[in-house]
Amino acid sequence: MLCMMRNSETSDNTTFSRALDALRSRLPETWRVEVVEERAYAPGPDAVVRVVGPDEQASILTMEVKSRLDPRDAEPLVSRFEMRRWRDGDATPVVVARFLGERTRERLRTLGAGYIDLTGNMYLRLDAPAVAIERAGADKDPEPAQRPARSLKGAKAGRLVRTLVDFTPPLGTREIAKIAKIDPGYVSRLLALLERDDYIGREPRGPVTRIDWPNLLRAWTKDYSLDSSNLATAYLQPRGLPALLDALRGQDSEEALTYAISGSLAAARRAPIAPARLGVVYVKRLDEAAQVLGLLPAETGANVLLVEPFDSVVFERTVLDEGLRYVAPSQIAADLLTSSGRGPEEAEALIEWMLSHEEVWRV
Repeated sequence: MLCMMRNSETSDNTTFSRALDALRSRLPETWRVEVVEERAYAPGPDAVVRVVGPDEQASILTMEVKSRLDPRDAEPLVSRFEMRRWRDGDATPVVVARFLGERTRERLRTLGAGYIDLTGNMYLRLDAPAVAIERAGADKDPEPAQRPARSLKGAKAGRLVRTLVDFTPPLGTREIAKIAKIDPGYVSRLLALLERDDYIGREPRGPVTRIDWPNLLRAWTKDYSLDSSNLATAYLQPRGLPALLDALRGQDSEEALTYAISGSLAAARRAPIAPARLGVVYVKRLDEAAQVLGLLPAETGANVLLVEPFDSVVFERTVLDEGLRYVAPSQIAADLLTSSGRGPEEAEALIEWMLSHEEVWRV
């Protein structure tokens, strides 16, 4: 009989047993999954399991059963010596849980660890015997605990994400609040969520010192999109995109149109992939901008998308280049990540450029 493991949840034995059954079901019938050791309230992994394949080749799994595992806690857990070694031999850490979120699963894979959750998510790589299992289960916790909202929806969240991406750390809570023009209490709550999901790192009671801004941008685009978060309308410029850019270059007086270019036209300045087919332009008023730029309404064949932004942050930290104003690279990337066609591919190319040239665009 399985003993009570040191995690105090009374369901740990059931979780562990079900995880072993799930692992056995993914292996050939002639293979064995044997429990070698279990620990009750003692240092080390919760259990040691041997996977035995053909010709008695065997690999050791050091298994940890968790009620939950936040992304920031993955590395300290699986990097412990006793999770990597057992009786002077190499071992593969495996985390078992009722549910593991996408970000946690990603961190575990990066760290060379396996995982099994009861919704069907499973990942395991072994050399001898050769095992390669990657199975998708639930993306969302079917029984979420009562926790603060995890959403990055809304203007305030967008302003905070843009601040974290655009500015180089260290950044204190009040400094972030001042830049983003949002209250420090909201900043503190959202930073706690981002720290738990390992998008940022900060000192105890100190400033944000590390920002995983590429993945933070990708996380934001699960709640933000160019089309649904803004008011966008398609238009036709009969003479093509060069005529659109010429009209925008003419907006250089005090009474001129407030605008900023995004999308493929903006990304092509730094990471061109193919000629742009659609001009995305943020403006304050669609009808006024369409008239000034000589655009025609278009249900089909549109080559211009005018966008009233979700928030004025779109017009912050813009770049003026050869008489044209562009949104910040962070905004370009977010817009392309949520665009159709080759937009996501263009976004990833731009992010690669941003990673190599942070000194150019980060404040």
